[in-house]
Amino acid sequence: MRWLVLLLALVAGGCATPAFSAEQVRLTIEGEAVLDAPGLQARAEAELSYTLSFGYVARTGRDAVSCWFARTGEEFEVDTRLWCGPVQVPGTAAATDWVPVPMKKVERTGSGIRLEVQPPQVPAQGARSTPVGKLVRTDGRETDADQDVGHAGPDFLAVLPDDGQILDAASAMVRDDQLEVQVTGYSSPSVWSTADGDLRAEHGVALRVLRVRVTRHGEVDSAFAQTPWRGWLPQPPELSLDVPGRRHRLPAERLPDNGSALIVYTVPVTGGQESLVLDTVGAKSLQQRVEVPSGQVVGEAPMVLRRLPGPEEISVSTPVTVGPAAGTLEVVRARLGRQRPVAANGPYELATAGAGKALVELRLVGHDLPSVVGAGQTAPLVTLTVPGGQAAAQVGARYGGDAFPVAVVFEVPEDVRSATVSVAPGTVTLPQLGEVAVAGGAGVEVPLDF
Repeated sequence: MRWLVLLLALVAGGCATPAFSAEQVRLTIEGEAVLDAPGLQARAEAELSYTLSFGYVARTGRDAVSCWFARTGEEFEVDTRLWCGPVQVPGTAAATDWVPVPMKKVERTGSGIRLEVQPPQVPAQGARSTPVGKLVRTDGRETDADQDVGHAGPDFLAVLPDDGQILDAASAMVRDDQLEVQVTGYSSPSVWSTADGDLRAEHGVALRVLRVRVTRHGEVDSAFAQTPWRGWLPQPPELSLDVPGRRHRLPAERLPDNGSALIVYTVPVTGGQESLVLDTVGAKSLQQRVEVPSGQVVGEAPMVLRRLPGPEEISVSTPVTVGPAAGTLEVVRARLGRQRPVAANGPYELATAGAGKALVELRLVGHDLPSVVGAGQTAPLVTLTVPGGQAAAQVGARYGGDAFPVAVVFEVPEDVRSATVSVAPGTVTLPQLGEVAVAGGAGVEVPLDF
């Protein structure tokens, strides 16, 4: 019988790998023993259950989320925070995150210090939080902060670089004047390969993968950075993914300025509609919603924002004379949208198209014309005519250091497919030149069939 007991003890010792047990060592903070360490873990886990239920973080494994002490030095000196996980903060990579739970000293006795668990410090969407060093529990277990993500629970959402994996074709688009997002691929895989291992959905949810192509016009178009500004400054738009029961904001810092990305997320197996949502915030705010992967627009959306904004470069020119100088005024870009920055007697402000209308911005470059500051005088002479012969209303311009403005903005019907630009005759007073006559020639068609 004694040999059997000894054999069982040896087998048990070979299977378990605790670094220590609660009876063998005491945890310390600043050299003082931590009283009721198991109770602190339990209370932190209870606090974190609310964080999980509200979808602030997602489970990333089959086991229940647990809270750990983090060793900060030799012996068993630990951090003043518990670390709960592993979890995934929606909007981060497909890697394990941890939620720090602060502890406050409430009493010091001859036996050690008594601590009180504080509310979890949940990282913002897209922000990671990981402990440094080995994680330990009072039952003797140890683990590392970096772990493979094997299973994705409810509210899991990762934004990943596009690694070229094959998806089904999809077509959906949502845009405003600063951001354009096109859905080009969609999949419902049972397993998805990531840099941190294969990812599977846990019971009750299913995996989804979107490929999106992002074009951030605000990064390449300096017009939105004009200063000084009057009224609402242009605010970065906010992109979100709606799944049944939850909205996930997609952090701008996780998406490329110009390029493709993959969004890997979970949805309830009970079904429901998924959609991309774009919020244009600030002056004349707007929310747009499009179903994925169908591309079906939900609710009303300005027709002009269902069209593309136009190529970065075009080249059409109309003749113009300024006094004795004869040259051309070239349109180098035509941008179609809903909002554009324009000068307003010094400061800049945001012009917004009315209902059923669109804004067309024409970028201009003068050739063989006087190099004088005359844009404020010549801007009203630049005209735009839409099919049918109706003159489009000029809603503003942006000025530069030349005879004509760097851009003029017109309001046109939202379904316009072309327009004719020309320079009307007039007399202006320009620096160094004084009063001079300005005249244009035949108008030139600007293609707007985007």
